[in-house]
Amino acid sequence: MKKASNGAVSRRPPRALRPPLAIAGAATKAADTAEVHERIWSAIMDHSLPPETRLVEGELCEIFGLGRTRLRQVLQRLAHERVVTLMRNRGAMVSKPSVREAREVFAARRVIEAHIVDTFIKIAARKDVKRLQDHLAREDEAWRSSNRRAMLKLSGEFHLLLAEAAGNGILLELLRDLISRSSLIIAVYQAPGALPCPPDAHRELMAALERRERGAIKLMTQHLDHLCEDLMLEERSETGVDLRTVFGVRQ
Repeated sequence: MKKASNGAVSRRPPRALRPPLAIAGAATKAADTAEVHERIWSAIMDHSLPPETRLVEGELCEIFGLGRTRLRQVLQRLAHERVVTLMRNRGAMVSKPSVREAREVFAARRVIEAHIVDTFIKIAARKDVKRLQDHLAREDEAWRSSNRRAMLKLSGEFHLLLAEAAGNGILLELLRDLISRSSLIIAVYQAPGALPCPPDAHRELMAALERRERGAIKLMTQHLDHLCEDLMLEERSETGVDLRTVFGVRQ
């Protein structure tokens, strides 16, 4: 998110709102670091790469056609975003949040998103409401088609769209970080077979936002509380994942 010369926050969509890059098919040419970052980040966010998955440099260099120096730039950026952990002399792995971190992330979201909703009520334009309504239609379609990957992605993006409409670029970047970490938390602590939050909660919130009701603030905090309460916040281990399978590379 950049500021224009007059100090206003620009409306360029955050990374999480860009169309996902395809991850099917082997790489036929070297990808740039931005594309590789987006593909790995998206695979982590939709849980194709669960927490504690080892990100083996040699395999990733071969998959994406990148040299080690450029791949390490990607991994360092992901580590800065706290979705990857860099281990001394052991390479990189997808981060695994602790139970304490899980509770703290949702507590932080509760504060930030209550403020975002309050701001949205005061300043959102009709086009902002329309954009959220269109997004909810996509959430409904993902649920009707039982597309879990799309459900997870769209659910997080709803919150980012709301933050973008509120116009505070700093809070938007903070929330993007928190939602990334929330996705990891859900990957670790959600009950086996459980589905992401249904769009009904977002629709109820959206109805209150359209009417500019301050009750929308309470609906948002309740929504986040329910997400946290539905998690099984106890430590657990993860199984291994084949990187080539995740990124569609034929053996």
